[in-house]
Amino acid sequence: MDDAELAEISEEAASGRVAGILGDVRQVLRVTQAAFFFRALAVHEAYLAAAWEALRPNVSIAYFERCADGLRMRMVPPMPPDVPEHGEALDELGYPAERVAEIAAILDLYNYANPKNLILAAALKGALNGVRMGGVKPGHAGDLAPLPLGPPRSMRKAPLLDPARAQGRARAVFDEIGRSSPGGAVGSVWRALGNHPEYLELAWGFVREESRKKGFEITVSLSQGAAAAAAQEFPHPVALGRAQALALGLGEAEVDLIDRTLDRFIHLIPRTNSSILLLKAALAGEGRVRRKPFEGE
Repeated sequence: MDDAELAEISEEAASGRVAGILGDVRQVLRVTQAAFFFRALAVHEAYLAAAWEALRPNVSIAYFERCADGLRMRMVPPMPPDVPEHGEALDELGYPAERVAEIAAILDLYNYANPKNLILAAALKGALNGVRMGGVKPGHAGDLAPLPLGPPRSMRKAPLLDPARAQGRARAVFDEIGRSSPGGAVGSVWRALGNHPEYLELAWGFVREESRKKGFEITVSLSQGAAAAAAQEFPHPVALGRAQALALGLGEAEVDLIDRTLDRFIHLIPRTNSSILLLKAALAGEGRVRRKPFEGE
């Protein structure tokens, strides 16, 4: 798969219907930034519109938030016996407390959003390939309760460093991440951390080694399965199969490309979030890894 297959439309460049959809995605998913996943689907405007219409009824209810919270816990990989002390390392590098807090906020932002995006990618992938997704009677009385709109009050918006414009440490790390990622993708969390290049280098060095371990791969696989199971149990059906996608005016080749793009994100998202949880342990301590970001907001 070449880099073009994970092309995206940035939020800044989006206009018209795409801009409106990405704005609604932010409100309903309760985030400050539309994910790379949605920005990549925005390249296929007709599909993005149909996908969001199919997903939105499930995203806006308590069932979805509960599933995302459970999936986040499944994404915690085995911790090494010698988790590094990144807080101490950053202090030695001269990072002030405010900058360390900014890094912690980046990790929380993506740790909150990634489980949601993985469930949605699994729902679209299954539906596109003929699997019945959703339409299941809720198992809990409160599952259909509506969620509040808009991001948690303390969630920040993280500026993203363009990999093509990165220099020095950030460029070297981005290049290495791209070589190890599907479609050469550098995920949003790494691009946000690229504004803190010394930390990016430190973080990637830790994650690179841990992600090669069997326990990490098992965690990723279990997370993928749990996301697909949650999507299949959606209360509202996700009726967007291949025939419906073709009826949007998409050609066979474009539908195939969308299918591969969904595959790439199902591969990329859990690896990224398990990496974030390793970094959370190194920055804030293992005791904070399983805490839900923005709890009570």
